[in-house]
Amino acid sequence: MVSRDTLVHIVSVTIGLLVLALVEYTGIGPETGPAPVAVFLLFYGLVLGGAHFYLALRGEDGLIPVEARWRYVATLVVLLAAGAAIFYGGGRAIATIPLESLGYIVLVVTLAAYLVTESVSGYRASRQG
Repeated sequence: MVSRDTLVHIVSVTIGLLVLALVEYTGIGPETGPAPVAVFLLFYGLVLGGAHFYLALRGEDGLIPVEARWRYVATLVVLLAAGAAIFYGGGRAIATIPLESLGYIVLVVTLAAYLVTESVSGYRASRQG
């Protein structure tokens, strides 16, 4: 029997693939303009975080606690935004710092913070039970 988590993940990935097929079929994803950024964020958001977001909204623990799902989704949003800024930022800069450098700093800090937060949460959970 397939778990609810697995089923929701399968549906989320399927929707992501349908988005790509729809974009390809309609031709709305040209190489320039904002469309590729939106498709990139939508596809990877659905595939990597769609199931966690859905289950967190419903408050369903399943295999992963709801709080951990929200932390994952928040981290994914920041990582996708930073990745889009790095990839699509070009030669732009904020003040004198290139957008690409800021994006990499955000990636590293976010991943480190996520690792520490999940480690502390896992440690606390192991001490309670």
